[in-house]
This record gives sequence, structure tokens and C-alpha cells, in this order.
Amino acid sequence: MKKLDGRGLDCPRPVILIKKAMEEVSEASILVDNEVARDNVQRFGLNSGCKVTIVENEKGIELFLRKDNKEVKTSAENAVVVLIKSCLFGEGEPKLGNILMKSFLVSLLESDKKVKSIILMNSGVELTTKNLEVIEVLKAFKNKGTVIYSCGTCLDFYNLKDNLKIGLITNMYSSVEQLVDEDNKVLVI
Repeated sequence: MKKLDGRGLDCPRPVILIKKAMEEVSEASILVDNEVARDNVQRFGLNSGCKVTIVENEKGIELFLRKDNKEVKTSAENAVVVLIKSCLFGEGEPKLGNILMKSFLVSLLESDKKVKSIILMNSGVELTTKNLEVIEVLKAFKNKGTVIYSCGTCLDFYNLKDNLKIGLITNMYSSVEQLVDEDNKVLVI
């Protein structure tokens, strides 16, 4: 059994740690120090077809995951096109929205979902031009075969076309073609 220590790690790092461990072994445990991490790891385990046991002790909260024989969907069955309409995730404080956007993309990258393409519109194009932390995450998507598209009209509007650091420039027609293609699952952020 592989033993991991996820105490003190920000979301989604404990889940990513256990996910990577479960790709290598059939049983693993992770020690976490808060209820949110506990719930996230538990949800990952159950969604991945694992039996999950939770033990609380003086060290913290330890979750034990053991692979079950349940069938889990393959990546090919889960291919998606992601449309990102803003440089921030959700509404509210911009600092939080920036943190959540990076966390969302890292979590999506580490998931078993096959991301066919990411289309960035409106202020979302700032993620391919200005936000260096997110650009690194997008590079990892690209390395996994995801095509990154930024709206040319949006880049022009924000005067960012010369600052494009990753991906291709697209137009509304090409974007709509991907979004309405019945073979694609679409996730709008």
C-alpha cells in the first residue's frame, strides 16, 4: 500500500496525489488535515470505483482507497470542448476568481476527461496572453493533445494579439462549429 501525506496542501493537490498513486497501485492511503480535502478525496475515490475508508486520529484524517472491480468510463468516452468566457472563474473578488480558474484548469488537466479543445473568448484570452501560471497549465494540456484556441476578435479588442503565448487564433464560426458538433460534449465556464 502506498502512503501519502497531503497535509497542508491546497486544493486540488491532495486529490491529484491520490489519483497519481492509484494509477500505479491498487491500494493507497492519504493523510489530510481538513474536512474539505477529506470530502474531495473521498468523492474522487468513489467516482473512480474505489472502496474508501476514513479513519481520524491524532495525525489527522486518513483515507484508505482500494480499487474495486467496477467499470470506469475511458477517456475516449469523455472527450469535451471547453469554452472559457472570462479570465476569472465565476463572479466576485477578482483575486479569488483567478485562484479558482487556475484550480479548475489544474483539476481538469488531472482528471480522466479527454479535453479535445479549449476555446477562449472575451477576457478569457488573457489566459493565453497575460496569466503566466495558467499558460503553464495550458502548455500541459497542449502536451496531452488538447488544442488551445483564442478568439481573434477578442485578442484585437483587448490589443493582445501580439502577446499570444500559446495556442492558435480562431474565429466565431470555427468556434461555433466545435460547440454545436453533436459528437462533442461542451463545458462552458
